[in-house]
Amino acid sequence: MKKVLNYVRTIRDPIYDEIRMTELENKIIDTPIFQRLRWISQLSGVRQVYPSAIHSRFTHSVGVMHLSGRYAEEVFRKDDDVVDKVQLARLAGLLHDIGHGPFSHTYDDVVFKRVYPDAPHGHDVHRDKMVNSEYLRPLIEEFTDPKKLEDIWEGKEYILHPLIQGALGADRLDFMLRDSFFAGTLHFGIIAVNRIINNTTVRKHLKKDAVHYNWKCLDDIYSSLIGRFFEYKNVYFHKTARAADITIHEMLKEVCDPLNLIERTNDLSKYTYLNEYTLIGEIFSSKSEELARARELVKDLFDRRLYKSVWERIIDESTAENLGITVGDLCKLTAQESFIKKINQHCDENDITLENELKIDSTYKLSTINEQEFQASNIYIYDPYNRIRPGTKSFTLNEALNTTAYITTFSGPKAYRSLFTLVRVYAHPNEASLISDIWNKIRPKVEDKERDVSVTSY
Repeated sequence: MKKVLNYVRTIRDPIYDEIRMTELENKIIDTPIFQRLRWISQLSGVRQVYPSAIHSRFTHSVGVMHLSGRYAEEVFRKDDDVVDKVQLARLAGLLHDIGHGPFSHTYDDVVFKRVYPDAPHGHDVHRDKMVNSEYLRPLIEEFTDPKKLEDIWEGKEYILHPLIQGALGADRLDFMLRDSFFAGTLHFGIIAVNRIINNTTVRKHLKKDAVHYNWKCLDDIYSSLIGRFFEYKNVYFHKTARAADITIHEMLKEVCDPLNLIERTNDLSKYTYLNEYTLIGEIFSSKSEELARARELVKDLFDRRLYKSVWERIIDESTAENLGITVGDLCKLTAQESFIKKINQHCDENDITLENELKIDSTYKLSTINEQEFQASNIYIYDPYNRIRPGTKSFTLNEALNTTAYITTFSGPKAYRSLFTLVRVYAHPNEASLISDIWNKIRPKVEDKERDVSVTSY
């Protein structure tokens, strides 16, 4: 009879009812450096639109630990070392987000960009520093070498990585379930988690072991990816949520040097107690003239006095590729040429002075279904029934969807391939009405025929 993990404690959770912890996990969770995640928001500016979305990185991390273990139990259930693999997966899920700073991804854009200028996601580099620190390394080494966790996060462990951080990994499944629950958008976050996990296996693809999802849960996969798309569009990238993030971004820029955020981030003893509550408290209670602008921005957040979206377009990745530039550069160019220059020209001609700079904001690249992220994470579809193509049992997601007539009928064979970005221009609340009035006067006639995507739901 195989051993099972020895659970010593339980956390009540609104998503999974109860989450059990091993003694090692309990020790790690009780460290101050992990407890800090209670005071780091999961969704930052989203709470300005969805007021119940005030959950933390702490609850998300514990949830990812739980689902990572569920995945490992299923995939490695026949292995003699299944217990060790499950514990390793759970640790990787538990600690995957521990590097996040106050206001999560916005801290990456402002502070971590200076701490780790060459890293696209600074909190990931900081995570590696933290797991190798005196605060966590001795605990982790009771079970394994921290390098094994780093290999999972970096994708070098090509089975556990997609189970934890892949397109349908524990990280994404948990934030879809958890974020939709707290935002009140459960209709976007309905995912057949147990069915998806229970139909996950390791099979050969081109003679190499890879994670596979059984063909029979293709509908469940498809619906979860569609729901994720709408969750991104309507929640994470809601125009007002992004406006709040712009305010937070400006605030962090104002305080980065005066409050020594670089030094305090590098010093983990100080970073442990640097969170959204302590940072906002420092700013708001300060009498320093150097922080006057930051105090105004904090007050804007408190008063929900945010930048306003005054213009929006969809930028297709293929257009950028055809022009030979990045999507980000095309977003900036389009916003400048199609809107900002025209507003500035009208103001110059009519002796109108704008006191505040217009802000350009672009989202991550979006698509309803992006099969590239599956292949990049070594994830495929397993067909044991010869339904897709006789003689072969392992397929890419794209191959599986293209042979499913009803999916291509209502979504189109290319609908899930196109990647696009939303680019918006935001105006200061003092000038938003003026700029909107100007645009209504000067906008080109052809634009009247275009769908106004600035008016979104919620």
